[in-house]
Amino acid sequence: MMQLVLVIDIDGDVDQSGLERLRAHLNLKKQGRLTDDWDQEFGYRTIEETSGQRINIGLFREFDGSWLVDASASDSEVSTEEIALLGAQLIQQIAAAGYQATMRAKPTYGPKT
Repeated sequence: MMQLVLVIDIDGDVDQSGLERLRAHLNLKKQGRLTDDWDQEFGYRTIEETSGQRINIGLFREFDGSWLVDASASDSEVSTEEIALLGAQLIQQIAAAGYQATMRAKPTYGPKT
């Protein structure tokens, strides 16, 4: 069972070129179409850790138009250091794509509240 371990909110409007930059910098496989209002998932990848841990990274558009990246782990015992390191790497990659990002203090599904 996968457990949500981090959520990063992306500030700003994401157009097609921004979406392509995010996918490229985050090394995500393409999914979804920006022109389809109902599409929410726009990219994903899996990280296989040497310990056997599997972490899924996903890029999502919420129905309110906000964007986020989340990570779910196959093992609930991911250390806070590992989560912090992964979060910092993802924020750096999002910044390289031209967006500002903020990691949520506690991972939650849906738009930021």
